[in-house]
Amino acid sequence: MKQRPDRGPRRGRLLAVTVVGALALFGPGSAAASARTAGAPDGQGSTTELPFAYHSDLETDARHQRLYISDRVTGSVLVTDFDGQVVRKLDGLPGAADLALSEDDRTLYVALADGDAVVALDTATYRQKARYPTGEGTGPAQLAAAGGKLWFSHGEDWESSIGSLDLDGPKPVVRLNLTPEGYWGGPPRLTASPAAPGRLVAGEQYMSNAGVTVYDVSSGTPKPLVAQDNPGDLGALTGLALTPDGKSLLATGGYPYHHLSLALDSLEVDHIYPTVAYPTASAVSARGAVAAGVNNSWGEDVYLFRQGGSEPYRVVDFDPGTGSYLRPNGLAWSPDGTRLFAVTGTDGPRLSLRVVTAADPR
Repeated sequence: MKQRPDRGPRRGRLLAVTVVGALALFGPGSAAASARTAGAPDGQGSTTELPFAYHSDLETDARHQRLYISDRVTGSVLVTDFDGQVVRKLDGLPGAADLALSEDDRTLYVALADGDAVVALDTATYRQKARYPTGEGTGPAQLAAAGGKLWFSHGEDWESSIGSLDLDGPKPVVRLNLTPEGYWGGPPRLTASPAAPGRLVAGEQYMSNAGVTVYDVSSGTPKPLVAQDNPGDLGALTGLALTPDGKSLLATGGYPYHHLSLALDSLEVDHIYPTVAYPTASAVSARGAVAAGVNNSWGEDVYLFRQGGSEPYRVVDFDPGTGSYLRPNGLAWSPDGTRLFAVTGTDGPRLSLRVVTAADPR
């Protein structure tokens, strides 16, 4: 087995990622007709049936009050308002994986894992503004903006790495393979935040022991600052999110059976949010409220905490007794923190979007 150049043998096993279930394909304009929205109890503002059985990422747009949901399988991005009502379905985006918004919310970037490109969409008109090829066979999977560039993970298996897209010059510049060969067992999950300028966080999502690395990208080339293999016994990584102060990292995986907060400067555990098996998603609001979600088909799905809290101020159970469960990486906050968006499913042909209202009522 290959080794990470500076961390020794990888003791985890590669995790197989599969998508199971029959998928129905929808043409342009059919999303609104196929989505059903209904009222929900206990502060859940709405439930909307989505026109696909899989999702990749969620992104919220404060300027236009929109939520974007990407689906790698159907190659589409669904646009909803903050009440969960479907506005548009954007097709023709092969392998639509991770999403990232420009600082002014005017451009939505979509990683096309099956199109070997990053596409830029106008958030006012939904038209394509530009398409940036990343190279044949690169399969960009994750996106994060930091240090004046758009960073993306790319490649397959042990040939995976991190690349950058620089849009500041007279023409776009793409750089590939900016981390050592064999360092990542698959395209790593990425996150960044203006609260931690010049920092890019990458996490191993295809190994049972989830290595995490913090890079300094202010020079334009990733320089490792700190790296930890399975910090806090983290495994089967599904999500990374930085807190609003830029000092802590929420790292979510299938185990341990609680949600971890890691100090960004050391990747040591600085807090534990007590939840249950199996952690599957997390998100932090602009005011610091932490949504900690679990895969619990027949019980409580999301625990809401104040940042640094040890007792949830609210617990949400979607459709008790129905077998519905929270999707991996299936949580996002509205920019003002009053709504929490959650994507759930039952292994059926379609997912649902849940809107939890008064989620952070401070």
